[in-house]
Amino acid sequence: MLTLTERLTLRILFDLAQADRSAELAVVASELGRSCVETDELLGGLAEAGFVDADRVRLTMMGLTVAVSTPARSRRRSTAA
Repeated sequence: MLTLTERLTLRILFDLAQADRSAELAVVASELGRSCVETDELLGGLAEAGFVDADRVRLTMMGLTVAVSTPARSRRRSTAA
């Protein structure tokens, strides 16, 4: 089961793609309210689980499924694990 932060990360990647914005590490980290190091580790874990293509910082089909099922209003900055 994914944590709230992991689900929010997937939603952020989805929102950035929808806005035709680059999903740079610093941008994702800022949206999450986390450091780049923490965000990089988070993305690595999501990549290992098959939700993110880490090299391209993009959602896989599995990640897309979770991202679209995560309400946008839940995407507030959170420190929840």
